[in-house]
Amino acid sequence: MPILSRDEAQALLKKVLSYSKAEQCEVNLNGTDSGNIRYARNSVSTSGRISQSTLQVASAFGKKLGIATINEFDDASLEKVVRRAEELAQLAPENPEFMPFLGPQTYGPSKTFVQSTADITPKLRSDLVAQSLEVSKAAKAVAAGFMEDNTGYTAMMNSKGLFAYNTSTNTNFSITVRT
Repeated sequence: MPILSRDEAQALLKKVLSYSKAEQCEVNLNGTDSGNIRYARNSVSTSGRISQSTLQVASAFGKKLGIATINEFDDASLEKVVRRAEELAQLAPENPEFMPFLGPQTYGPSKTFVQSTADITPKLRSDLVAQSLEVSKAAKAVAAGFMEDNTGYTAMMNSKGLFAYNTSTNTNFSITVRT
């Protein structure tokens, strides 16, 4: 599943909440797109891309809470995960420390997203690795390393009117050089 925009995530979360019969319901949605390249002995060994999304539903009846998670997003699966969270909540013992879900909040703009990191391509990853290998080979050394970059999003919505959305990017490039 691709990275969802704010509007796409909000529409999906509204749909999930519409299935709820619980006193309180909160839905969390997370997704990442990640790319990587691994090399050893001055040669690339693997390269890959992973895209994954997860949806978590928390349903509450009084002080009883049930949580169910899914990674399928068709309508039947979405309704099924809501029902499962509700079933688990009904079976759960009361939690004396249960706190009601938050109502609407105001959040500032995200500072965890960098467009140039989100724009990293497999070609750029391989070019960066090639540059590091050139330096290692010129020094008559042997290099091994791993580069990974990811773009992600997190969204949450609940039956009390809370909605939040955030995007983020991250990259990690590690290298070990030996003579």
